[in-house]
Amino acid sequence: MSTNNIQTHKKMNLFKKIVYNILTIRPKTIKNNRAIAKDSSTILLKNCSIRFDTLQEDRIYVKIGNEGLISANFIFESGSGYIEIGNNVHIGGANIISRSSVKIGNDVTMAWDITIYDHSSHSIYWTERKGDNHQCFSDYLAYNGNNVMNKNWEVVSAKPILIEDKVWIGFGVTILKGVTIGEGAVIGAKSVVTKDVPAWSVVAGNPAKVVKNLPLGGNKISE
Repeated sequence: MSTNNIQTHKKMNLFKKIVYNILTIRPKTIKNNRAIAKDSSTILLKNCSIRFDTLQEDRIYVKIGNEGLISANFIFESGSGYIEIGNNVHIGGANIISRSSVKIGNDVTMAWDITIYDHSSHSIYWTERKGDNHQCFSDYLAYNGNNVMNKNWEVVSAKPILIEDKVWIGFGVTILKGVTIGEGAVIGAKSVVTKDVPAWSVVAGNPAKVVKNLPLGGNKISE
């Protein structure tokens, strides 16, 4: 690379760093944030935050329905991603990380220490991820601790997550990309959900498996 090209490259990196520091939002409370659209009846608890690790687009990233009680960190590691939460949803504590989309239905109950992750973070193939650690290290130094500013997202798999109505998710659950959790399902504490969960079932374990089938509609049947 010629001296002129090196100088141009350094200037571009400096410009990118300045723009990043001005426009991106690091962990921050979400009161009056334009990236959030919520019903006025929904309560966002004081420890809620939203984080953008790359330049934020001028659009809605999170949409929340009515009568929600929400304690969550909404994390967008690339410019893409979307999170939608329905009506009458209670989230006791969750990290929701989106590059594709995460949709949560109505009347969903979520405990605390929950992680919902709609992408793989890295490629499973060594030849595609071999430069990730160096890139993370360089970005961490250049962008005030943000280690994904120049990440190559093209090799990272991402798939939508859908959590249907009336689901109950126990504490410490992890939900991975591409999963659909059917209506009325119950996810046992500390489960890792890697595959679709049938409606009106109870799953538990790592990976989560069906341990009980519930009556359709959720009505208790006398034994």
